[in-house]
Amino acid sequence: MDPHQVADIFNARAARYVTDDWHRRYAEQFVDVIPLRPGDRVLDAGTGTGFAARAIARRVGPTGHVLGVDISPRMLEQARTVIDDANLANVELLEGDVSDLRGLAAASFDAVVCSAGLLYMPAVKALREWRRVLNPDAVVAFSTMMAGSPSTGRVFRECAAKFGLDLKDPSEPLGTEERCRHVLDETGFDRLQVIPGRVDFEILDSTLAWEANFHAAGPVAARALSTEQQNALRLQFIEALEQAAQVDPRASARADVLFAIGRRAEAHRDGRV
Repeated sequence: MDPHQVADIFNARAARYVTDDWHRRYAEQFVDVIPLRPGDRVLDAGTGTGFAARAIARRVGPTGHVLGVDISPRMLEQARTVIDDANLANVELLEGDVSDLRGLAAASFDAVVCSAGLLYMPAVKALREWRRVLNPDAVVAFSTMMAGSPSTGRVFRECAAKFGLDLKDPSEPLGTEERCRHVLDETGFDRLQVIPGRVDFEILDSTLAWEANFHAAGPVAARALSTEQQNALRLQFIEALEQAAQVDPRASARADVLFAIGRRAEAHRDGRV
């Protein structure tokens, strides 16, 4: 997807995103497993509303530094509020495309972290760029949904199919341990670790689930439906979610995730260092 389209989508979602406790828990659980050290200089790629940046800043401490980069100015506005409210002086925010960091020097970070954002980017291009700005032996880490998760997204795609839409699972390209390992190996990382996790929804709000799925970066075709069709799709989706919750509340709120971690290899297979 074009970066400007991604920016527009997240500009529209920013105010709602920052109030969503699920995103906060997801980011914090992810940061907890990353091998960060006090004093580390960390790039938070696709910082969004700053939940991961805040958690990272606390891990690296006052001698460390976090640079949060995001393509959405509205997300960055929310991130600034999150960081200021936490009284953190070691976080800098920058608007930009994290798959093209030509303004940042090579070998200038101890870690690059991407919480839930890599699926919206050209993954190989982004990871190669992150490798460039990492110090030797430094850490890269990203989180992603497992393929088929969350269940709300699967229900949305099933309902959309009834309106002639063939929506792809956005988690599919990175959504298995094998695929996470493959993309890291392909882009010059080794000592790979992929950790399965779960960050379930505490309350399954069907209205929020509709907004999150309908306005996500993937289902552009759904927004091209007529107003009448959109309303019908919304009613079917909410009804399907409510039925699923009655049958199995735990399954309907389930969200399986992967935390992928690697180290910058000394030399890449194509000869780059």
